[in-house]
Parts: sequence; C-alpha cells; structure tokens
Amino acid sequence: MDLLEKFNALTVEADTRISPSDKEFCEKHQAAYEAAIQSFRELLFFWEDMKKTQRELLAGQTDPSASDMTYLTSRDGPEISANKINDHIEGLHREFISNLVRYFNSTYNVSISVRDVADRLLPQEPERGYSRNEVAVQKYHEELQSISVQYQDIVERIVFCLDGRSFSEQAFYELAAECHKAAWNTYQKKAEYERKKSTIRFTGYHCNVRNWGYQDEWELNDGMKDVLRGAAHFETGAFAVYPLGFSELLGYSRISDNEQEFPTCKKVKRLKMFKSGRVDIYFSSEAYAEEFVNKYLGTVC
Repeated sequence: MDLLEKFNALTVEADTRISPSDKEFCEKHQAAYEAAIQSFRELLFFWEDMKKTQRELLAGQTDPSASDMTYLTSRDGPEISANKINDHIEGLHREFISNLVRYFNSTYNVSISVRDVADRLLPQEPERGYSRNEVAVQKYHEELQSISVQYQDIVERIVFCLDGRSFSEQAFYELAAECHKAAWNTYQKKAEYERKKSTIRFTGYHCNVRNWGYQDEWELNDGMKDVLRGAAHFETGAFAVYPLGFSELLGYSRISDNEQEFPTCKKVKRLKMFKSGRVDIYFSSEAYAEEFVNKYLGTVC
C-alpha cells in the first residue's frame, strides 16, 4: 500500500467514527487553518519585500538616526515583524488542535486533554536551559513552519484517548468517576456516604453555610456538585440537562434555603443541607437509591 492509499484509508476510518456534523465542523476548521497559514506566509513575503524596498530607497542616507524601518513602524502602527509572523504561524497548529478538541469535549461532555493530543501530533520543543542545543532548536522551528496538521489525525488521537469507549460511554465514565471521587475518602479508603432506605447521606464536609446577620446562605462544595450532576443524569439520562431546582444548586451563587425540592423528577425528589456539612439526597424509592449508589458512587474505593 503506497502513502496515498494509507492516507485515504486513515481518512475513511476517522470519518466513520464521527457524525456528519462533526465532520463538517472539522472540515471547515481545516480549511480555515490552512488558509490562515497560507495567508501569513504571503504576509511574511510581502513584509520582507517591504523592508527590502525601504532599504534600497534609503541606501546612502546621511541621517544616522534614520533606519530601514523609518516608514514601516510608528507608535500607533501595527506591530509587524518576521518573528511575530513566524511565531503566529507556529502557534496556529496548536490552536487548530485546541479548537477541535474543545469542540468534541463540549459536544460529547468529555474532557480530552488538548496537551495529550497536541504533544503527539506536533514536534517536541527542545528543553530550555543553558545546555540547549541550538541546532535542535532550529530544526524544531523548521518543522513547525513546514507541517500541516490534518483533522483526521486529531480525531484518531481523540478516539485513542477514549480507551476503547464510545463518546457517550466516556462521558458517563468520567461523570461516574467524579461522583465516586466525591463520595469516598481515598486516603482512608472509606466511603463518605451511607444509604438509609431511600435516602443517601453524604457524611463528610459537602456543603457550607454563611450568615450575614439576617439570613443563612448555603452552597454545595464542588465534589457534591459533581454528585448532583450525576443525579441529574440518573434522572434524565442526558448530560448537562438539569431538572427544575438543580441549576440553583449547581450555580456559583448561594441560596437562602437549605432544602431544595425537585418537583419534576421521578427518581430524585429533594436535597437537604446541614450546618455540619452533611448533605442528604432523597429518592422516591429504595431501589432508585440503591441503583444510584451502584452506578455512580460505587461500593468499593
């Protein structure tokens, strides 16, 4: 199989793992990324030509304070230089990768690391320091100036980071992992929750309250918010879809009531916070409470 056949096979394989709308997004950003690189390469050519013209026109000048850049720069003018243009071109590769990774993270509620993807697809920068190899540094910049990242390679790396899971499976895996982390003391290998019939009590420090002299103001801590996001998924089967009453608890503002009802929910009925830091979540049945424990909190550390 020659190189072109291998690339075509990669294209087909990558495109079958994403939806048509995903593919359209990737193709548009591929085109914009490549056009930007070409445009800035042309800008670099024009800039060097502008400097050459100024140098020729000002050759033999007697004013020692003048320079080839006299008419190309000013206090309020654009900051243009060959170094800035080259730096921008080199940064476009990581920006392209970042935009695609952020898109898939947002679309599928996963948290793939931009660094994990970029470090695999881009040349590795030589270590900084006094012993830095300048030949290696030059080669690094030459590679950044010449490469063109393909969206298929980004998708392949993203899929690799899913560790064999689909996007939806990865989203649930990450959500359940955050719930488990919040519900367990990993140092003591001890659960910080207990189920009492249809109620799950989170017995650690999961909320806090402040009093400004006229009323209490309550707030869940970050770990408990993760558990509540798990409860929302348990209720709806969807990610980032919150039933009535959930958004107030998941926001950044404090609330004045330590109890919150969930009137539209079938499985999760209400939540109550205590000054001790304890938080109780009430389910509509023991079966639902047990199912939530098994699926989201786990029974072993």
